[in-house]
Amino acid sequence: YRIRTDSAGWAGSADASVYLSKNRDFVLSLLTNAQLQHKRPKTLWLLIADLNTVKANNQEAFVNAGFLHFRFNYKISEKWAWEAFSQGQFNGPLGVEWKVLTGTGPRFKAVDTKKFRVYLASLYMQETERNIGAEDNIYFNRMSNYVSFTWEPAKQSRISNTTYFQPVLNDFSDYRIASNWSVKAFLSKYVYLELEYNLYFDTAPPVNTPNTVYILKSGLGVE
Repeated sequence: YRIRTDSAGWAGSADASVYLSKNRDFVLSLLTNAQLQHKRPKTLWLLIADLNTVKANNQEAFVNAGFLHFRFNYKISEKWAWEAFSQGQFNGPLGVEWKVLTGTGPRFKAVDTKKFRVYLASLYMQETERNIGAEDNIYFNRMSNYVSFTWEPAKQSRISNTTYFQPVLNDFSDYRIASNWSVKAFLSKYVYLELEYNLYFDTAPPVNTPNTVYILKSGLGVE
C-alpha cells in the first residue's frame, strides 16, 4: 500500500467496488480500501483503512470484516529503517470479534532499482484477540516477518506482493501465513484498474473456522 513518490509530502489512494443484485434474493456487496501517507526525508507515516461487507435480504452481514492500520518508518541509513505499527480489526468469517496488534522492528532494503524493489523485515508483535462466542481474551507474542516487492514493468503498470510469516514465539508450530498480491493498470495519471488477491492460512484458527481463506476482487481506484 505504500506509494512511491519522488518528493516529500502527502500522497494517497482509494479504491472501491460495489455489487448489487435483485432477483429472488437481494444481495449487496461493498469492498473499500483507502490509504494516506506523509513522507519526509527520514520519516514515513502510513494510515490504511479497509472494509468488506456482504448482505443478503437485509439480514445480518455474512461477510463483515475490516481493519485500521497505522505504521511509522524512521530511516536509519540508505538500506535500513525502523518500523512501528498498530492495528485494530474485526473479521466475522475468521471468527474474530476484535483484535488489536502492536509491533516494532527493522526493515531492510534488499533491492532498489527504478523498476524493481525488494524489502525484508522481521518485527516483534503483541496480539490481543477476542473470538466470536468466547468469554475471554487471548494473548500472543509473535514474530511478524515479511518480504515485499514491487515491479513496474511499464510506466502504466505495477505488480506488488507482500507475504507474512507470523509464528508464536513459544510455539513455532502455531503460525500464520498471509500474502497479498496486487496488479494495477493505470488508465490515466491518477485512475487505475486493480486486481487484488489475498491468501490467509492459520495452523490454529478459531473454532469452526477454516485454516485457509482467500479473497479475489477487482475494481477502480484513484491514486
